[in-house]
Amino acid sequence: MATVAEQWVLVEMVQALYEAPAYHLILEGILILWIIRLLFSKTYKLQERSDLTVKEKEELIEEWQPEPLVPPVSKDHPALNYNIVSGPPSHNIVVNGKECINFASFNFLGLLDNPRLKAAALASLKKCGVGTCGPRGFYGTFDVHLDLEDRLAKFMKTEEAIIYSYGFATIASAIPAYSKRGDIVLLYRDFPVGAVVVNPPANAGDTGSSPGPGRSHMPRSN
Repeated sequence: MATVAEQWVLVEMVQALYEAPAYHLILEGILILWIIRLLFSKTYKLQERSDLTVKEKEELIEEWQPEPLVPPVSKDHPALNYNIVSGPPSHNIVVNGKECINFASFNFLGLLDNPRLKAAALASLKKCGVGTCGPRGFYGTFDVHLDLEDRLAKFMKTEEAIIYSYGFATIASAIPAYSKRGDIVLLYRDFPVGAVVVNPPANAGDTGSSPGPGRSHMPRSN
């Protein structure tokens, strides 16, 4: 029975082959030939390699011209003509020999020209020397750090005070260290730390504003 069944299946396959459309047979034949080609062909071809002589290498090196890193710039380009500031960056500055009003300065109180600050800076320079920066995280705690913190605490009438090398470092360090979600951060309305309200730390709570010390009311705005 098995032999008869196998013969019957073979007959059906031959009959189906004869009844199939011509385009179907052509397509199957092309696919079979393509599969056979993929099976017996190499997956890659070795590229012919020709070693260059020393003379040819030298000629190629002499002919090679590197492209400029930046396009050519004329001497009249604004980036090559600097505005030179003479003197300290106070409210009035001298730019290219012309006196101007300075609208781009953080010297709001004009302390750079204060004689007392200049004398104190010279005294500190003679005692401690000078460097590129002086944060406590780099060089440790000096006596001048502690003295300044003590004087600031007495001036602000608080128990203690801590100083940072840059004002924005307070926003990124002190506030996240002492506040968490659910806390309320009160800021003096005139204190120049608007970045806290605009973009508060991720772990900080709500922010509110106060007119300043000594006022009877402290309204909160979320």
